[in-house]
Amino acid sequence: MERATPTAGAIALAFAASDARVLWRMKTPLIFMFAVPALLSAMLGPAVSGDGGTLPGRSVIGFAVLFSFMTINYMGLALFQEFWGDTWMRQATYRPPKIAFIGGKMCPVVSVGILQLTGFGAITFAVYPLPLHGSVLQLAVVAVALALCGPLLGVVLYNLTFSVPTFQSVTYLLLLGMGGVGGAIVTPERLPEAVRVLGPFTPHYWALAAFTDTTVGAGAWEVTLRSLAVIGGMIAVLLLLAFVTFDFRSEKYPMG
Repeated sequence: MERATPTAGAIALAFAASDARVLWRMKTPLIFMFAVPALLSAMLGPAVSGDGGTLPGRSVIGFAVLFSFMTINYMGLALFQEFWGDTWMRQATYRPPKIAFIGGKMCPVVSVGILQLTGFGAITFAVYPLPLHGSVLQLAVVAVALALCGPLLGVVLYNLTFSVPTFQSVTYLLLLGMGGVGGAIVTPERLPEAVRVLGPFTPHYWALAAFTDTTVGAGAWEVTLRSLAVIGGMIAVLLLLAFVTFDFRSEKYPMG
């Protein structure tokens, strides 16, 4: 009797379960993703974020958005681990559906990103007198869209690099660079003009614009939907690049 071929959904679920266990056992990345933004927002606070009467808790939200993009690193490592785990040859031979392989590996990383943004959002509302002029749904849809950007960018960077040190060097450069120009560290109006014009090219800028309007702004769905549309466009581009440039046969190296 022939063995039934597993569906793409079953394959994705298997990869998701396996990578979730690996991510949980690592512990340190999870601590880093939550502890560092909490520490920085507590130490630096209004000094870098333009906090205060304009947007109470701006530093917490800004640093949470900034470090939510650590998922770039975790997604890349989830793919690189196929090489130091000696399973890449099996994947290169079997070639599971790309949507199942990449999608399955993305699921735990995206979940961590959503959990981080949700946690810091809850802390901001609990600790600061932060109003909510929109709805929780507006915050949620933008947070989910934002959480998809980091892992997809991680896939693209994995496809374009060949070793972990190179991948991580580019990752940290993008993490700080995109966060800086996107207004996650210093509010856009306080940035130099030459830097400010780059902000709209980052998902951070649009996510923070939506978060700001939903809380201390008018709470209009128009702002949320505009931000969601731009971030969605960025997701579509990253998704296309991720799948077009991904190759199971491309050999990678744990070290340079």
